[in-house]
Parts: sequence; C-alpha cells; structure tokens
Amino acid sequence: MQKALDAVSLVALRGELTVREIGEALGLPRSTAHRLVGSLVKVRLLEPHRAPDGDVYAVGKLIEELNAGQLSWRSLLQQARAPMEALRDQTGETVGLHVLYAERRVLLAQEISQHPHRWVYDNLMVPMPLHGGAAAKMLLALLPDADMERLAARDYRPNASSGALADFVGRLRDIRQSDVSVTADEVNPGVASIAVPVIRDTRYGHPLAVLSLAAPSIRLNAEAIDKLQPMMRRTAQQIAQASAASARGVAIPRRLAAGASA
Repeated sequence: MQKALDAVSLVALRGELTVREIGEALGLPRSTAHRLVGSLVKVRLLEPHRAPDGDVYAVGKLIEELNAGQLSWRSLLQQARAPMEALRDQTGETVGLHVLYAERRVLLAQEISQHPHRWVYDNLMVPMPLHGGAAAKMLLALLPDADMERLAARDYRPNASSGALADFVGRLRDIRQSDVSVTADEVNPGVASIAVPVIRDTRYGHPLAVLSLAAPSIRLNAEAIDKLQPMMRRTAQQIAQASAASARGVAIPRRLAAGASA
C-alpha cells in the first residue's frame, strides 16, 4: 500500500515517468516496478501515454486532488526561490524547502552550498518517510496531536540510541514548543541540520512547509546553530508572508520578493 502511494505521489510531483524511473526512485526491482505500475493503471491511479521511447505514466483521473496540491506547492516555490538563495549566500550552507505531501516529506528545492565540503540532498521530489532528520521532525511537530502520533507510529524506526516511540513523540512535542528542529549525525553521519516552520497555516491553500539548513557537523556546531536560527526564521517569515500575499492576490513588497536581508 505504501509503495503504491509513493509511486503515485512521485508521478504527481514529476509529471510523467517511465516504469524504470519509478523503480529507480523508489528502489524497486524492475519486475516489482512493472507489477506495481500495472496495478495502479488498472485502478486508474496512473494512466499511460505514448512517447517516442516507450510508455510514460501520468497521474490518473482518480487523483485530481494531487494535481491541485501540485499547483499549491508550485506557487509556494515561486515565492521561496529568492529568499532561499539569499540565505544560502549569507550562511554559505545548503538550504532546502520541504513540504508535507500525501503524508510524506518532499524536498521541493534546494540552494546548494559552494563549500568544497558540503551537504547536497539527493532525494529532490521523492516522497520520503517522516521518521528522521530535522525537516521531517519539524513537519510532524506542526501537525495536530492525533495526526502527529499516527504518522510517527507509521514511520518511526527505533534503534539503540533513539529509544521507544513514546520518547520520539515526546521529542516532537519539544520541537513544537521550541519551534525549531535540530539534528546531528542522525540520518547521515557527519551531517547536521536545522529546520524551522515556513507554512503552518494551510488556509491559503499551501501545504505545511519547513525550511532547512544542512552542513557538515563540524561546521554546524552549537555556536553556529544559535547564530543561524534568527536568519532562518527571518527567511521563513518572508516566504510565508509573500506566499500568503500571492494567494490573496495582494502585491508583494519589493523587500520580500528580493529575499532575506543581511
């Protein structure tokens, strides 16, 4: 069931994909990917289109709501580009924009650090679980309790250092209280990340969204985190204000459209 949802979400995000591309993105053997896509076509969640090099697959008629969601994050991304670039230039680190889409974390965009030793996300536009990393935890913390606990139980993977599910949910409530998520060496050894909310109110049609900053742990120490948080919050606020103004049809002030101030 989850792989089917991931496949449909992936196609909705990217537009049209071949069976091979779906299988590679989701880490599925070729035969499994063919069976999965065939099943989704039968129930009209995906539909085939002829292309010069063979069939490609687009979202089917039963999931128009996913296409509507695509429009919402495209608008958000348009408002976020300049502020994200400005934050990357100010901090020197990789900046990412993540949304909650079909109950998964999706990285919409990243502005990549110019440091030789840097972090670069490799899962752009791929639905991901919500169990680890600063961005995933921040998204979970923005949800109402019932949804937060349900999705945490679905995706959490306990290990010797992470503790029980109840401990994980407790940490999510701490993140909600502090309004910031910080992790180090959790998903990828040697990498730390910070995440703050961007969109916490979906009334204007945008999905829940968070802004992340990721870097080698040796650079993203406690002192750096304290310095970077206010810069990230200002950038997140600029994106949120510009997105809300755009959704209401209000002209966006030039200072917001231009990106974060130093």
